[in-house]
Amino acid sequence: MQVGFSIDPRQGLAETDELELVRLGARLGYASAWTPAGPDEAAFDRCIAWHRASGLPTGISVVPASGRPAAFYAEHARRAWEATGGAFVLGVGSGRMERPGEGMRRYLAELAERLPEDLPVYVAALGPVMLRLAGELADGVALNWCSPEQVRWSRELVLAAAAAAGRTPPAVVSYIRTCVDPDPAAARSTLSRAALEYALGIPAYRRHFERMGFASELRRLEERGGDPSDAFLSAAGAHGAPGSARPRFQALAEGLDLAIVRVLVTRPGDARSARRALEECAPAAEAAGG
Repeated sequence: MQVGFSIDPRQGLAETDELELVRLGARLGYASAWTPAGPDEAAFDRCIAWHRASGLPTGISVVPASGRPAAFYAEHARRAWEATGGAFVLGVGSGRMERPGEGMRRYLAELAERLPEDLPVYVAALGPVMLRLAGELADGVALNWCSPEQVRWSRELVLAAAAAAGRTPPAVVSYIRTCVDPDPAAARSTLSRAALEYALGIPAYRRHFERMGFASELRRLEERGGDPSDAFLSAAGAHGAPGSARPRFQALAEGLDLAIVRVLVTRPGDARSARRALEECAPAAEAAGG
């Protein structure tokens, strides 16, 4: 298994801090640097800048297919592919696409016509329809907010679809939200807010968390408020004081081909908070410990 990391521009970090964190990630032994994206070219520019600063392969997980035509993303993906010397992965999600099972099949075909032949395309997937589509068509499947049990279930569907299509199974990758703070309560609160923004705010993610067994907990949180359970947060990500979050990250990474540390900061713009997350889960630390 490889370990990458992701820095979200919505964490409010200065551009200079982002670049220094990417360089740090390279020194710590991370395999790749990833960024989420909106329906514009900013994430592609970020990938190019990060690669130039660190030499790391970069990737986008993911652009929203509902945001722009395939030709737009293909143009910028080709630019990033050439600028990084082929060290770039394009991830694509359905976004707000209606009937995504059908729409993504057409969208991926349009992308394939326009992209360099060797440029890897990963597909974001949560439920059975998109997992099977990724197994059939993509170079990788990008999971999100997954417990170890959900990773195993997802991989089984992906492998079966790839086998039925007679193709090599795609890589299985996932973001793992990670927050590390000397105050464990602050780290817990940060992860909780991030998880509930998805689980209670986006219907597809609510169904995803319900598949993981949290339907009654989500109803409780809606009706009575309060804090999510330890079980919910253990399925959602890794959090804690330095030295205590790493075991949970490793448990969530089980079964993945690439585990991506999705950095969460306890305060917007706090580069030290981001640094703690990178240092906590660094592959170099694992090698040193082994």
